Amino acid sequence: MFKISEFSKISQVSVKTLRYYDQLDLLKPDHTDKFTGYRYYSADQMFQLHRILAFKELGFSLEEIRRMLNEHIPLDQIRGMFLIKQNEIQIALEKEKARLDRIRERLNNIEQEGMDQSTSHDVVLKEIESQTILSYRKKISLRQIPELFRQLDDYLQRYGQSSLSRMVLWHGCEESEEEIDIEVARVLTQDIPERYPFTVKQLPKAQTMATLIHHCRITSQCTASTELAVWIERNGYRMKENEPRREICILHEKLTDPQAYVAEIQIAVERA
Repeated sequence: MFKISEFSKISQVSVKTLRYYDQLDLLKPDHTDKFTGYRYYSADQMFQLHRILAFKELGFSLEEIRRMLNEHIPLDQIRGMFLIKQNEIQIALEKEKARLDRIRERLNNIEQEGMDQSTSHDVVLKEIESQTILSYRKKISLRQIPELFRQLDDYLQRYGQSSLSRMVLWHGCEESEEEIDIEVARVLTQDIPERYPFTVKQLPKAQTMATLIHHCRITSQCTASTELAVWIERNGYRMKENEPRREICILHEKLTDPQAYVAEIQIAVERA
């Protein structure tokens, strides 16, 4: 039998950790002196301790290890726990690989293209909460977007609704550039009635949005969406079906040019 201090030296596990394992019923001393409270361990318990350390190194929690060692659960259930842990580690590896690929891509841009960091587009994955919006959807050309917002804002003002950032939902362009399926919207801060052609609806929560901030003009095409699409493909994602691309105007760049603005593009994605 070994005192806890001796067992600690042999196993190279601290006394504090051994006492903690005792409290968790993970590794109880083989004998505890009822008068002094001293803990004593047997040599055979070294094998159990090594198994605990091995399972811990594999990423299992102490509670999971306690269940595997003390509750005599069936072998199939233990196998299932290892398969789950294997899947968790695989997912974590894929996320880290995607991050590493993004770092390599950025380094490549810096070294070979002399990219200006002050104007580069950084893609960020985020979760977007559900929002109540007032919207106006129509097939129009890009140059008609300001007029749609003017009509939308006129309707809002009737009910004393404050104007929040502009939002555009891009549904598609199947026929021609003069008939793009566009929905302009404002986030509502209070309830208002809807009246054709204006619609009050709930914009659903998006679990994963690939987003980037860019400089643009309301009535002109820009390359930001293309850059974001390339990033999505290169990093193992795909666009979710039936989810319109969202564009939120953050601020106008210049008072002398009301069409210039800074916006965030948002595309709902999932793992490919």
